[in-house]
Amino acid sequence: MGGLLKDIPDHWGSKFEGPTGAVTRTQTGPNEIAFIAPSHMALIMFSTQPGREIALNSDRRAIGTAPVGSVELVPAGAELFARWRVAKENLLVAMDDARLTRLAGLEFETDTFELMPPRLGHVDDRGLMLAQLIRDEVLRGGMANEDCIDSLLTVFGIYLLRQYSSVRARTPAVLTGGLAAGAWREVNDYIQAHLSEKISVSDMARIAGLSPSHFLRAFRRTTGQPPHQFLLAARLDRARDLIVASDMPFGLIAKLSGFNSNSHMTATMRRVWQTTPSELRRRG
Repeated sequence: MGGLLKDIPDHWGSKFEGPTGAVTRTQTGPNEIAFIAPSHMALIMFSTQPGREIALNSDRRAIGTAPVGSVELVPAGAELFARWRVAKENLLVAMDDARLTRLAGLEFETDTFELMPPRLGHVDDRGLMLAQLIRDEVLRGGMANEDCIDSLLTVFGIYLLRQYSSVRARTPAVLTGGLAAGAWREVNDYIQAHLSEKISVSDMARIAGLSPSHFLRAFRRTTGQPPHQFLLAARLDRARDLIVASDMPFGLIAKLSGFNSNSHMTATMRRVWQTTPSELRRRG
């Protein structure tokens, strides 16, 4: 089976796979793996790895301890070998080159970059914090918010570019205000017109004329919510309106509102509103 995580066995842990970004939280070992990376990859350790072996485009293996919070990068097309001697838990993020290049263009005004893998055992506390947020959402399984995961992957991708690539010296100045009235109107109109589709932070940032990181800050200042929470509320509102005002099948309403399925819509309503589509329709 293809995909950004095709080389990672499914039984190693929970996966979320999108067309341009994927993530898996793995628990396995002792073990080893070797492959040519089909995408850019970042691994963050949730457990300490003594005696870890790793080689990147080389027969020479670095051997040492990888503490909790260690970050390892594998650029797309690189040949990786890794071996671990004790059971480990980690998060592995995969992002295709087109997505990371697009982020580099939006955030740093360049479509040329080179990832710079750190030494074995390099600890990154902020990277660990972002990885923990992604892990927590992935472990929700069927209850996971895809918009939230996509937003977190965008933030994580920007962070990797800023900290571990050749564009890191081009970090832009921070903007502190919210969205201008016209930009907010265009973004909101876009959201309402495309609720049945996947809406990415990059798309909304492009419409607002901002880099993704600036957009995230400005959007929160304007709405009081991060984009994924706003999108979830908008999708629930759209679903409720269709449920109450029509006799459409719930499966179709879920699709028109941007949910994966009726069961996904029902589970989300029960979690957020403590009700179900059937109960809403009965109450009218």
